[in-house]
Amino acid sequence: MFRGHLDSITSLGYVEGWAFDLDKPAVPLEVSILWDGVQVAWGLAHRFRNDLMLAGFGLGWCALRLRLEVPIEQAQRGVMRLIERPSGTDMFMAKDLAVIPDGEPSMDSIEALTAADPTVISGLWQLRQCEQLLTEFIRLQGMDAFLNTAYAYVLGRPGDDAGRAFYTRALRQATLSPVRVLEALGDSEEFRNAAGRLAAPNSPAFPFTCA
Repeated sequence: MFRGHLDSITSLGYVEGWAFDLDKPAVPLEVSILWDGVQVAWGLAHRFRNDLMLAGFGLGWCALRLRLEVPIEQAQRGVMRLIERPSGTDMFMAKDLAVIPDGEPSMDSIEALTAADPTVISGLWQLRQCEQLLTEFIRLQGMDAFLNTAYAYVLGRPGDDAGRAFYTRALRQATLSPVRVLEALGDSEEFRNAAGRLAAPNSPAFPFTCA
């Protein structure tokens, strides 16, 4: 079941909103924007927004920002429809969307580049809506497989015996949740020194997605 919304048009000519599949929240939707029945933008709804994560929408990774192929003044006056592109399913219709100020993000640092890339996370806190996804991974693959994958994902190495034993006990006693295990591994000098870029849930490289 698809859900979506169009929020606004920006002063640089983008349309913003969100869209996701309730049944497959980790899979980004390919969407189209139609203006009076004509496609004027299309792409993936796969950007992170904190408000969407807090609302439990698409794990937080379902925002869209798509460049319009018509002038802002023209798009603002017409009726816009948001559809799921492969099936043509309607998700939302809007008329006379508001235009909001906009600016291109600066790309003068690694942090800015990471923030602009929707397929990587800028912090493990962005995975806090992935609890059900990780729990399902444990159910299907087992505790050992989860911890092996967690160490490889966060620290890029196999888990040590002491650490694996500690996290196994914490998970079984429910003193740590699966997401908190990832955050605990990330809250280490080893992780901070690695300066690695971790795949987001919307990326095929995210290792906890169960087929």
